[in-house]
Amino acid sequence: MNEVKEMATLKRNDPCLCGSGKKYKKCCLIKLESKPKLSEADQRAFNELLPRLFDYSKEFETELQPVYDRYVQTFEKLPKADAQAFSQLLFHWLIFNHPIFGDKQTILSSYIEKQATPVSKEFSELLHEWNTMEPKLFRVTNAAQNNIVLHDVFKDVLITLEKTPASDNLNSGDRIIGYLYPTPIGQALGNDAVCIPEKLENSFLETWNDMKQSLDSTSSYRNEQTVFSQHFHEVLEVLSLLFVSKKDLKLEDKLNEPSQQVITTLFSHLDWSAVSFSSYVKAKVHWIKFATKQQPRIPKPETFAAALEYWIGKQTDSPANLSQKDLATKYSVSSSTISSKYKVICQ
Repeated sequence: MNEVKEMATLKRNDPCLCGSGKKYKKCCLIKLESKPKLSEADQRAFNELLPRLFDYSKEFETELQPVYDRYVQTFEKLPKADAQAFSQLLFHWLIFNHPIFGDKQTILSSYIEKQATPVSKEFSELLHEWNTMEPKLFRVTNAAQNNIVLHDVFKDVLITLEKTPASDNLNSGDRIIGYLYPTPIGQALGNDAVCIPEKLENSFLETWNDMKQSLDSTSSYRNEQTVFSQHFHEVLEVLSLLFVSKKDLKLEDKLNEPSQQVITTLFSHLDWSAVSFSSYVKAKVHWIKFATKQQPRIPKPETFAAALEYWIGKQTDSPANLSQKDLATKYSVSSSTISSKYKVICQ
């Protein structure tokens, strides 16, 4: 019989889970209890917020559907429950954060702006909190019976929450991505949150660092949270690729040095303004599978790196599609070599 250990209950005089050193009653409990109470009318309006927002989003199906369909295709290879969670999170990002209007306005901000019914100060403040929501990367630092502490990785702050069904099964050390939804009684982790499996955690963090580097090279983002929010659809796609390709990616460290140099050479040569990071990950997985099985002789990594970039243009939906002649100049190899190596990696 498995031993069952009861989680501790956080009491008023216990040290606060957020690590402030204060008692719970003088720290996060105050924040939880100090939220202004909404009137019955405001509470009804809050209960109707998401259903009405989803109805409003139907006016923009023409703009949303292509983006949604493009990324959901990647999720189809996931187990059904995971595919549904990823699809839901993507849909929410399209409504909350995806700029759909010329002035970078989102569907959520447009909906709030067009509300004709006057709202109270308390409800207006709650709507403002919704309008500033961003997808987050969290790490669970403490999980008690009724409370949970999340570390906001990018802002480096601790957030104490009352447990809900969405967070009930989380444990200390879990890493999750998703939204904290403002409610009349405080923030709550949404049921659209995705928990990153422990076996994928290091792979995701390493991949995220590479992805941020690629995006930094094409823009002037101020911080990681901005990059994460604006490219969250790509983050989800890359994470789904890590899910379905985890066995192949584990073999990367076992590649010989020349085979690993092919990957680093490709990464350093790609034009990230024209190539999506997910296309690079697909090429990387393809190369790992090929190199592991075939053990090719690689006197010059640039030859296979050029062939892989050509593969990206032919085998993925990347808009970048350089000719073999252009790639020959770019990698200082011959067009005929690229042609022959491309045929080899496609076998």
